[in-house]
Amino acid sequence: MTHLRSLPTADATGSLAETLRRYPRAFTFEELVGLSSERKARTAVARGEAVRLLPNVYVGAVHADSFTARVDAALLWAGPNAALSGVAAMFLWGFVTDPPAQIEITLPHAERPYPPSWIRLRRLTYSPPTMRLGRATVVGPDLAVIFGYGMLPRDRRATAVHRAVSTGFTTPRGLQEALERVPRCLARKELTRRIDSAARGAESYLEEKGLRNVFNTKEFARLLRQHLVRAAGETYRLDMYDPATMTAIELDGAAFHTDPLSRQRDLRRDANLARVGIQTVRLTYRDITERPEWCRALVRGVLEARSAR
Repeated sequence: MTHLRSLPTADATGSLAETLRRYPRAFTFEELVGLSSERKARTAVARGEAVRLLPNVYVGAVHADSFTARVDAALLWAGPNAALSGVAAMFLWGFVTDPPAQIEITLPHAERPYPPSWIRLRRLTYSPPTMRLGRATVVGPDLAVIFGYGMLPRDRRATAVHRAVSTGFTTPRGLQEALERVPRCLARKELTRRIDSAARGAESYLEEKGLRNVFNTKEFARLLRQHLVRAAGETYRLDMYDPATMTAIELDGAAFHTDPLSRQRDLRRDANLARVGIQTVRLTYRDITERPEWCRALVRGVLEARSAR
């Protein structure tokens, strides 16, 4: 954010209070004066219509807890060299679904402001690549993942990485190259393994488990990951596919495939694949996570039976 910012025009009544209610964004006191007058700006502050979040940074009271307004406030306060980072940046990129309570921003290493507890500073000795998303200056998608990954709860990390790749904003290679340029980050070894799984075709936590803990032996090396096929006018992505026996192995996540509509969709998909000679073997979340040897034995038996035909 720079101080040469476009300001909203006051509403038709000329009410500063209405402008503050309408826009979830931050204002300096000088900007409040520019939208009205010094007397009206001081009155808005005195009445609590404008809330001071940071030194000379105000937001409308109705938006004081808003993630959008707080991001704008943090960047306005930190100055033109600041950029949104970490989980907050991951949220704006769409890699996580919930905005974090603490907003992380990057700044040059020489700058040493003292933030409140809801702002986390990451001081860098280099200038990270940034982009504009709406009103916010944000680090690029690769760095957003690398800086934010270790701050996420463990049960949300895999989904965030796979969502980042599936959006097309980044790739496993892009993440790995960016990680190599960052000297320190939280959960680095875990993130490296996760990027490697994504590069090998995993698109979810369950597929990671399949790659690393279940179908990681030599006998399953011929399986194709994330293989696209056409059947009955539809295109389907198969978690794993054995060309020799025309067998698809699907890993059904815990949060999916359980409601009636999803079950009906899966049955229709399996029937369409069967029409072109592909048999589907479905393994549940509990199968993959709790009894990997049973999964291997089941798939091994199916492949052997179909190869004998």
